[in-house]
Amino acid sequence: MANWKRVLLWLGLGLIVGVSAGLYLGWVAWPTEFTNTDPSILRPDYKRDYLVMTAQAYVLDGDLTAARRRLYSLGEPEPDRWLLQVTVDAILSGRDEASEIRPLVQLAHDLGLSSPAMVPYLTGSGTGGIEADVP
Repeated sequence: MANWKRVLLWLGLGLIVGVSAGLYLGWVAWPTEFTNTDPSILRPDYKRDYLVMTAQAYVLDGDLTAARRRLYSLGEPEPDRWLLQVTVDAILSGRDEASEIRPLVQLAHDLGLSSPAMVPYLTGSGTGGIEADVP
């Protein structure tokens, strides 16, 4: 009976040491580092977040070419239509106006996209409004 206890003790200690060494090596010593990856491999929810960040960056730097390049790098079959869909979804779901809706609307508008849902965010209502080409 004492031999079984000794075997179980060594087995448990070996398991604890092995798991600890594996976690240390995987998370501390040699963690996986992704560099220069393609945004098209992101999950759909992260693609949406990347699109929002692209719109926010566009509002700050005004570089439409870079914003278009980032939009097309997401690998969507119809990037302009997808941008419009994400923008309208953000409006309809009541996302934060200042940090999400207005940047998305501005990017979509400057890329020549439009939707009736975007109209209230295109007129200069308050600060930072975009002047609309809406009759």
